Amino acid sequence: RCNDVHDWRVVLAVLAMLALYLYLFTHAGDYLGMPRPEVLAHSLGFHIDHVFDSSRNVSSNVTITLTQRWDSNDDERMVFLLVLVAAFLSAYFLPLEYKQPSMILWTGVAVWLLYGSHVMAALLVAQLLVYLVLHPRRQGWFPTVAALGLAFHWAFLRDLEPMPAAVALAGAAVAGAALLYRVVLLPLLQNEAVAPVLRTLAVQSAIITVTAGALTEALTGSSWSLPLGILLFFWQWERLILYHVDYKDGQVPKELPLVRFLAVFWNPALVPNWNWGVTIGQGYAYVHNNFLSENKNVLVMDGVKLLGVALLYLVFWNWGRHLVVDLFEGQGIHVFNAYTREMVRYFVAGGEVSTPSVLATTFLDLARWTVLWAGVVHFKAATWRILGFRMDPYMDRPWLSTDLATFWRRFTFHYREFLVRAFYYPTFFRYFREHPYLRIFAATMAAAAFGNLVWGHMTERLYYRGLEMENLLYVLGTWPYFVLLGLGIAFSQIFLLGRKRRRPWSRDLWLPKDVLAAWLTLQYFALIHIFARPVPGSSLWDLFRLFVRAFGVEIPA
Repeated sequence: RCNDVHDWRVVLAVLAMLALYLYLFTHAGDYLGMPRPEVLAHSLGFHIDHVFDSSRNVSSNVTITLTQRWDSNDDERMVFLLVLVAAFLSAYFLPLEYKQPSMILWTGVAVWLLYGSHVMAALLVAQLLVYLVLHPRRQGWFPTVAALGLAFHWAFLRDLEPMPAAVALAGAAVAGAALLYRVVLLPLLQNEAVAPVLRTLAVQSAIITVTAGALTEALTGSSWSLPLGILLFFWQWERLILYHVDYKDGQVPKELPLVRFLAVFWNPALVPNWNWGVTIGQGYAYVHNNFLSENKNVLVMDGVKLLGVALLYLVFWNWGRHLVVDLFEGQGIHVFNAYTREMVRYFVAGGEVSTPSVLATTFLDLARWTVLWAGVVHFKAATWRILGFRMDPYMDRPWLSTDLATFWRRFTFHYREFLVRAFYYPTFFRYFREHPYLRIFAATMAAAAFGNLVWGHMTERLYYRGLEMENLLYVLGTWPYFVLLGLGIAFSQIFLLGRKRRRPWSRDLWLPKDVLAAWLTLQYFALIHIFARPVPGSSLWDLFRLFVRAFGVEIPA
């Protein structure tokens, strides 16, 4: 009943904010005869560098990744934002039973318009297969299997035959899918020994694919090319793993309707920058428990506020970066435009880098990346909220962290939850039960080092750069960063274990200590990124020499 109460002030607030986004970041204003944002700013006497792009709109990091169907990112953003308006109105006004189905529908529309029907169908094929593996049925399975066959035909077979034959081929695809499911897949899934293996293979298909692809390229010299729709599916591997964790914990109904399954993976918030912050939303339990968990008007207004925060980051992050870089350069401290990788490249080529330069460059690179990332992930979290989900922000004032364990939670909340639930808990509750320090240490290294490296970054790098052994070796070569991160978090947890702590940032005599602790925490995290930014020709020894330069230690080459 509470969510049947509509407040037109809330609706107007959302529409006004999305209209502002449309004006600043797209060509929508052209259709209304409005001047471009840069022209308007200049007419009002504002001349701000590093804010506007070549089209005289505000430059934005909210993009539609890997689509070539439209003339520019501005047009792609306009399509998405207009679909988001329709999705919001549907989620706000439709009866409860139609809210989540409408979001699935509008997500499909967005993918169709931005990527094409082939991509949408391929994505649907992958997710229907996973659904059937995790939720097999002896009764009522035919509609889902028929949809799988039709989607497979549309994604991969439609262009092979002229129209009359295509219709027959579609029927054959449906019949083939039904036969394979009833005769092969369903009996295997009813076998208690085989079913867990099949579920694991489906859930871990992303890591299996990148590993097999890299090994194939190393052995044959030819690399795999993945269909874009399959890539969109694989890029949700962390959410799929969390779904599987919920499944094994008994938090997912065995007879789950397809709509409730797709609601975890098909949401308009997942379309922009689908390779950024992919753990926002997590698994089934998080999405299900946070949907309309309180008055929808409160949730939506929180989303509007978060859209405002995201807007500040999106508009001013690059201007602020250049402002701070110029400030340091004016003081004679070279900071390489706030890019640690550029400093590494300069150092490896024989350039001289001072201790202040190492400290400042790594710190500013962390700040640059944080505000760049914050604009996008705040926008994505805000999109979930205006659609009725109590979605935690991806980051929450990380600069106030006075220890590395707190920083890791504040800096990357949803990704940390993935690592904790998939790697930390299984280790913590299984090993060293009589030794609390060893339990914490082993579990933290399993999550922040091993899981973070292999499941978090190896898969990501290979999808970015190609399924090649060179990219696999590159990621594995960054292991010191993950080890140092794991050690830092583990020792922070152990140090704080059982201690009575005053509340950080209390206004007392210990406030300067909080400032120092925060700087040391952030500087440590920034410095270890030297090992995560190797360049061609760099060695581990080169990176170590640059790392210790931050402490005033100069080691000859």
